[in-house]
Amino acid sequence: MFKYFTADTNNQEEYAFANGRIKKLEKGLLTKDLLDRMIKSTDTISAIKILMESNLNDYSFDLNNPENYEDSLNRELLSSYNIIKDISKVSTFNFLYFTFASKYDFHNIKILIKSKYLKEDVSDKLISQIGTINIKKLNLAIIDEKYEDLPNSFEFLIKKTFLEYSKFKDPEIIDFILDKERYIMIFNKIKEVEIIETEENFLKRFIKINIDFNNIISSIRAKIRGEEKIFLKKFLISEGDFNIKNIVEVYDSPLSSWSEKLVYTDYKNVIELGIKYFQKNNSLMELEKLRDNFILDFVKVGKYITFGIEPLVGFITAKENDIKNIRIILSGKLNKLLPSTIKESVRDTYV
Repeated sequence: MFKYFTADTNNQEEYAFANGRIKKLEKGLLTKDLLDRMIKSTDTISAIKILMESNLNDYSFDLNNPENYEDSLNRELLSSYNIIKDISKVSTFNFLYFTFASKYDFHNIKILIKSKYLKEDVSDKLISQIGTINIKKLNLAIIDEKYEDLPNSFEFLIKKTFLEYSKFKDPEIIDFILDKERYIMIFNKIKEVEIIETEENFLKRFIKINIDFNNIISSIRAKIRGEEKIFLKKFLISEGDFNIKNIVEVYDSPLSSWSEKLVYTDYKNVIELGIKYFQKNNSLMELEKLRDNFILDFVKVGKYITFGIEPLVGFITAKENDIKNIRIILSGKLNKLLPSTIKESVRDTYV
């Protein structure tokens, strides 16, 4: 049973204990050397064995059915989230848990709404158990439109998604709407949390970076789809640091010129390299990888903080990054991709 702290015991001693626990968890994060050995391994089972035989983690896989690696990865991520949830009950940490775990609520909502409109059965493997809202309650709200057991904020966004989808009849619109609503919900909730100024600055910056990248990538996707500027304006999120007027102003320009027009931003290199890769390969893979690396670099400050929320943000971001890297490698091995091809997609490491 993990010790936790509450709003009444929110002091340096309790922060130190919680973050001390996180420091121990960091020892289970993957190293660059381990990932390199997995990438260079001969096949899926060899890659899994390298991971399981390391002394860094508690990953467990069924070597008789290596293609079922997703089950193992989902269990590991759920276990990490449960540990973080148990460490702390204080409002700040609860908010952080919601910030990360709600991503899976929105993932589940996307899956269920698309299933409803496309009249397709939902596989249990597509549904995440990490979210903050019970799956049965989401099912009742989305499939049967019964919202009694759902928070008002989620009822609002589901109804809004229904309305917008009815106008466009395009499943991808569901992603645009819910991505925007998620960040609006998170940014509104941060205003309800009492935290010290230094933590608030870090937390707001972290959320704003995520919003900025959501705006940038959504804009590029809309441009690729050939959408009009009025469509773009509907789904941009104003709470980021990146001035959405800048995106609107460059939207009608050729995609190849965007990085030149957005040169005075923190994301110039990400945009430039991501767009160049897209034009050559017709894929946003590199842009998404650069985004993930940018965010990972930002949260690495958590490795050096003793009293604060930074270590928790760093650990959760790093753990999800590890899971993504393992998934990329094992999927590549199953599809018999060359190590060099797999390495192109693998993200940086936290440690």
